[in-house]
Amino acid sequence: MKIPVCLRKAIRLILISSMFVVIPSISTTAQEPTGEGEEDTYTISLVQTAEEDKEIRQLEDKRILAETYTVKDGDRIWQIFRERGLLEKRDLKELLITLKKLNTSLSNLDLIHPGETLIIPLTIAPINGIPAQESKEPPIPVSLEELQDLNMKDYTIQKGESVVKIIKDLYDIPEKNLYDEYLKLVQRANPDIEDLDRVHPGQRVRLPIYSPQIVRKPIEPTSPVISDQETIVKREGRQQLGRQLGEVITQIGEEWIQTGKHFIPLKSGGQINLTAESYPIINLSSGNKILVDLYHDMPENMASLITANWDTYRIVHLDDGDDLRRALGRILPLSDFSKIYPPDEPLDLGGAIPFRMTGDWVIKRTQASTGQIGEFLVITLLDAATPRIPKGIREYLEGLGVTIIDYPPTESADNEPLGQGSIQKVEGGIMPIIETLLEISGNRYSKDVDIPIYRSEKTDLNLSIKADIFLNIKGKDSIIDFRGLGKDIIALLKEHDFGFISFIDVKDPLEAINRLLGFLGTPFESKSHAFMASERGESKNIRLMVQGTIFRNADNQRFLATPLFLPQGIVDFLSQKGYRILQLEPL
Repeated sequence: MKIPVCLRKAIRLILISSMFVVIPSISTTAQEPTGEGEEDTYTISLVQTAEEDKEIRQLEDKRILAETYTVKDGDRIWQIFRERGLLEKRDLKELLITLKKLNTSLSNLDLIHPGETLIIPLTIAPINGIPAQESKEPPIPVSLEELQDLNMKDYTIQKGESVVKIIKDLYDIPEKNLYDEYLKLVQRANPDIEDLDRVHPGQRVRLPIYSPQIVRKPIEPTSPVISDQETIVKREGRQQLGRQLGEVITQIGEEWIQTGKHFIPLKSGGQINLTAESYPIINLSSGNKILVDLYHDMPENMASLITANWDTYRIVHLDDGDDLRRALGRILPLSDFSKIYPPDEPLDLGGAIPFRMTGDWVIKRTQASTGQIGEFLVITLLDAATPRIPKGIREYLEGLGVTIIDYPPTESADNEPLGQGSIQKVEGGIMPIIETLLEISGNRYSKDVDIPIYRSEKTDLNLSIKADIFLNIKGKDSIIDFRGLGKDIIALLKEHDFGFISFIDVKDPLEAINRLLGFLGTPFESKSHAFMASERGESKNIRLMVQGTIFRNADNQRFLATPLFLPQGIVDFLSQKGYRILQLEPL
């Protein structure tokens, strides 16, 4: 046996138990050859280990340092060997034979199942210094690296079928190539089948996909023959659709996998291998999976085989004419959502600022699967020119458990600055509210002024009052009262053509705003005002309602006075709409 470079020098595998007890080593030594190019003296010391996954086993005339390994999803023998540096060993063939001896249930080196426990040989040493004799076992049919690169098709033998008949039905292989090359490759890929001429119904055979020309059984309905250029265009379109689906599914909060390979084991033995580029998988947070037949080339019997073996798999076949909207229309109903709202049923969200939301899909997720994504999803597919929902609205709704997905997103929408809208808070009672409104409206006024109401000719009888606020409105002297003038004084003021308004009994700040605007003769609207979040109509949009009074000042600036607390995102949105906000503190 030729010794690897790593064993040319003395190697000692010293594994110490948790009790620090070392069992004496067992050494095997070969005399140092003297010929040129021969191997150096080597010693392999195997020491009993307390590591749970490694132990020394004796098999025939050899001692083997072996590791216990539990197979994970997607594992292959070649991968396990590569991770341990075993593929580069010169005794790889002997390691593979030993692997099968240590694992008597392992009939097919290319077929292992998640959860299966394997004993992996790491190092082989002969007992008593006797070089290990070459095994009389049949040769390993194919190297692990070669098996890794082969594209395989799993087939279940039907009654009356032979391997040669199956191959001829599937592939157009010249007779010479069939018997001289291809059948030998089939034998190497199926080491558990001793005689290819003796197979039985129900038995599974792995057939390497013949290249360069493959003739498959037709999938009904048979696709028309298309040119190479049409094939390229179709493939590029499908690839773009796959990217779009992946972006939307990821934003929804589910896992989209479109790289690598999928291995779907079958309960009756064998497995189905799928390339993720053509058959992406959506790993749902519910634990189920959606297999997307992106090119619509999966035979129906193959799809039935998958769903018959695994009730966690759902399969979506996409047609040639399916765009992103149609594809999502097929996928979303299978995604284990709690509810998908019909088109005529909007999502209403109550609160101080009520929202009504519509989109291409409005979805209620299951409570257990929300995670970082909101309980509700509003998905809308848009063209490049259609405005998106503003960033401030989206972030505010995220805090309420609603995720807004406008696809495709635009850089301008994501980079939209926040904190640009200003808000003017008014607090301290009714008088500060009135003074603020007078300043905004451009009305000059005086406070605590003695106003003469009546003066006799002899100046021996004069009547004056102290006005809380005195101003002139459109040429008319007016008084704003906060202290409560008597009825006689009020009557006398009106008799002398003074404008008068009292706020002595007003407790609501919004009512005070409305009274003063009416007194000043300024038009206003006081109600719950509806705002559409985006300039794209009402059918696929978000409407929010804000209670307050809207008016314009002398410079034609629009103001919204509201007693509601408005978060910065809403303030930014209203600011972009051209409103300045007056925040009225409650009394």
